[in-house]
Amino acid sequence: MRRTEITFIWIWVPAAHADNRLLGKSRYIGNMHILAIILGVLGAGFWWALRLSANRKNIGDAANMARGAVIQAKNMPRQRRFRKAHNKAGFDLVESPIEAAAVLMIMIARAGPSRRIDGSERLVIEAQLMTNMQVSSDDADGIIRQMDSLTHDIVLPESSITPMTKVLREFIGRDDARDLADMLVQVSSANGAPDINQKEFLRRFREGFDLN
Repeated sequence: MRRTEITFIWIWVPAAHADNRLLGKSRYIGNMHILAIILGVLGAGFWWALRLSANRKNIGDAANMARGAVIQAKNMPRQRRFRKAHNKAGFDLVESPIEAAAVLMIMIARAGPSRRIDGSERLVIEAQLMTNMQVSSDDADGIIRQMDSLTHDIVLPESSITPMTKVLREFIGRDDARDLADMLVQVSSANGAPDINQKEFLRRFREGFDLN
């Protein structure tokens, strides 16, 4: 019977070479992890930048809406007072000197050629209320809106002089009336020199306080 011989061949791999291969693989995996982290951070930053840019307009709109809500809330007491005033309308609803002064400034603006109050005149009235009557910008805006709405149907601007003078006499003297006359001049000059109707309006106001 023939014997079969099996020969084993041993392959020796140097230990140092194997360790180098394992070390290189570990370094490769570590570098990939670092790269993945960097890409993740950059991606998150880019996403937030896009989101902030997209929401910037919405943030501005929200701020404007909030400001409008604040102005409306401040005007609510005045609106409620007007609604509760029975058997009164138009000029009869004006009770405070600031409201009366605002009405006169609005009316002298309407006495001009356009017969309405425009943006330039509105800005002048707001500035006069803030500077001379120490009201905030929001309050001045609210007063102008309320008085403009209250007197919207008044056809003759000069018809405001007598009732508003009656209100003012309870609160101011000649010196304050003279200051208000200067305010009326500023409003009537917002778009140029006052016309003949605005000059007559101013003359009648001064006459009501014996300023002529």
